[in-house]
Amino acid sequence: MADKKLWQSAETPLNTLIEAYTVGDDYLTDGELLPFDLRASEAHGAMLHKQGVLSDDEWRALQTGLREIGELWEQGRFSIRPEQEDGHTAIEQFLTEKYGEAGKKIHTGRSRNDQALVMLRLFMKERLGSLRQSLRSLAEAFRTAAGRHATQAMPGYTHLQRAMPTTVGVWLASFAEALEDLLLLLPGLQKLIDQNPLGSASGFGIANFKNDRAFTTRKLGFARVQENPIYCAHSRGSFENIFLSTLAPAMLIAGRFANDMLLFSSAEFNFLALPPEYTTGSSIMPQKRNYDLFEIMRGNVRRYLHWQREVEDITAGLFSGYQRDLQLTKRPFTRAVALLENTLRVLLETVPRLIVNRAALEAAMSEELFLTEKVYEQVNRGLSFRQAYHQVKKEWQSKP
Repeated sequence: MADKKLWQSAETPLNTLIEAYTVGDDYLTDGELLPFDLRASEAHGAMLHKQGVLSDDEWRALQTGLREIGELWEQGRFSIRPEQEDGHTAIEQFLTEKYGEAGKKIHTGRSRNDQALVMLRLFMKERLGSLRQSLRSLAEAFRTAAGRHATQAMPGYTHLQRAMPTTVGVWLASFAEALEDLLLLLPGLQKLIDQNPLGSASGFGIANFKNDRAFTTRKLGFARVQENPIYCAHSRGSFENIFLSTLAPAMLIAGRFANDMLLFSSAEFNFLALPPEYTTGSSIMPQKRNYDLFEIMRGNVRRYLHWQREVEDITAGLFSGYQRDLQLTKRPFTRAVALLENTLRVLLETVPRLIVNRAALEAAMSEELFLTEKVYEQVNRGLSFRQAYHQVKKEWQSKP
């Protein structure tokens, strides 16, 4: 039966309600991750050929089949059916239907557990590389914008009250430095995820089958083998949580910038703006231009943190070894990564296009912003700080 589960040997079908409940939308996520599953299958097949499990003819046939699946996927013509449960089953059934016994050998030496692990690990490695570049580019965009407005005076705020003078350049550079500090964390994350779980099977290895894990590690471009098979199973969900939590500051930085932009672009401030094509309008108020993108960005920070916490909560309190709860970490993880990527793209598009209203900023540089400087003028003349502080404060409060 083409639709039989990989684990089914009897003809008794699985109850349809139970099937739908346990599969959920996992097959859809596997459809998005399929290219990584195919890469892992190609490396595993090459290892099986090297070990003599697959003959030359069988391996050539499976290579053709794996390439064909990839091409069909690119064309939007390879779909995973709910009754197949996951992409691993879809790949094996396609190869078995086309190439018979050769397709039945592709699962030798592995489990769907380590298939999912290596698929997600390859996804993480690729996405971390692109995210690192986006974060670096965004830090440079903030630096460039800061340089353009380095000397433009701007009120600084604490408690949302005018506090001390600063510049637009210093404000923008604060986001650049935050992103640059975040980039310091990524080599550690890269080192963590750059280990190969393929061949750990269901979390215990296979005592009487020689998986050449060093071979697949080289083939897939991992830095090293993830040795302990039980720890391989434990790292499912755990590595995803570490990935999202390490990159969470990027979303927090985006959220703070979004909040500032919503404040500073309001009519009451009018310090900053974007070109009209980056704002939306109102269906009832013809004069309105809304900075919706920053409201959505601010909300998306919470969505990202929710998905990160969802991954963490699902993995909390599990026993050793694989449990199917871990399937539920896949969707929030991939959603959170996609959301971060999209947020960085929006910032890379908008930060270089910031418009600074110099007149409004200069008008906002009111006298009270400079009172701390007056305190230190007195300190520089020999007064103690506290004496100077109370003197300047008394003078200010006595003004009409």
